[in-house]
Amino acid sequence: MIPPRRHGPGCRPLWSTWTTMRYREVMGRKRGFDETTVLDVVRDRFWTTGFDGTSTYDLMEATGLGKGSIYKAFGNKHALYVRVFSDYCQDLVAQAREELQEGPHAVLTSPMARLERYVVSLADAFASESPRRGCFLTKVTADRAGEDDMVAGTARRAFEDLAGALASAIRDAQDAGEVAEHADATALGYLLLSVIRGIDNMAKAGIDATTLRQTAQSALELIPRADAPYVRR
Repeated sequence: MIPPRRHGPGCRPLWSTWTTMRYREVMGRKRGFDETTVLDVVRDRFWTTGFDGTSTYDLMEATGLGKGSIYKAFGNKHALYVRVFSDYCQDLVAQAREELQEGPHAVLTSPMARLERYVVSLADAFASESPRRGCFLTKVTADRAGEDDMVAGTARRAFEDLAGALASAIRDAQDAGEVAEHADATALGYLLLSVIRGIDNMAKAGIDATTLRQTAQSALELIPRADAPYVRR
């Protein structure tokens, strides 16, 4: 059984109940612990209560591991925080690239259709999440990037990679004759990323699902289509 979750910039939700049950199952089956499951539990705890709001004791309670086991396996609380954040960002970027690029498992052959589905589906995911805690990347960046160079560096690389994936999708659409050749794919990639991040925050503030989806669709309409007249500005 796989837990329902999203890891795109839409940040697929991690369900603490499932990860806790899975952890107990693994612990009961063999001696030691499953690292991936423990990291999922830890990430879920940091996601909910943040770095400052999570003590080592909280992590011990959530994972069932002793302090010595946690430190031996992962280092101190900060090292563990950076580890789960880095892993999350890598998964986020990998999933974005997979959904935006044409591959053997791609459902849509049109690059623009894939891009539109990706952006709108993120808005829908932000809206449908309950509770709306938003993306872990967004949360960690807001909480720690201003005072933690390691977090800031990881967040910056993730944002650059996500914008790059969006820009690559726009270039694919240009090659397919769907987007105007004069369009600046790099700038548009960052524009879409900024809108996605904004939708994430608006969802956490309680903005309704229809408005979130319309915002995503309006951002996509800013991409100049190949069949539209070009007016130089």
